[in-house]
Amino acid sequence: GDIVVFRSPKHGSKLAMKRIAAVGGETVVPSKVVKSGAAPVTIKPGYVWVEADNRDTAGRDSNEYGQLHEKMIVGKVTWLLWPWARIQDLRKTQPPQTQSLNELKRTELDTEAKAS
Repeated sequence: GDIVVFRSPKHGSKLAMKRIAAVGGETVVPSKVVKSGAAPVTIKPGYVWVEADNRDTAGRDSNEYGQLHEKMIVGKVTWLLWPWARIQDLRKTQPPQTQSLNELKRTELDTEAKAS
């Protein structure tokens, strides 16, 4: 769940900042999947899946542009320095709770069982 700075896949000259939700070899249930019913994604080696912490107001993330190559990452965010009232060590923050692939499958099985 590191927060990283990376080159925007849409605008290479701009930098973006998001939390890593999954790395190569992992399967992620994208936040938009839960809403849209699309399939979970298995991340390719050398790639990551990034998502915003606030998924309701999230800007562009892997839900829009897909897997992000690790070479696009330019740094890791460790501290929030502005505004001054919110200074904090981000290495101690927890990512928001997301629905795991197993939880999603259990929900689908429960729904199917209730329907039959």
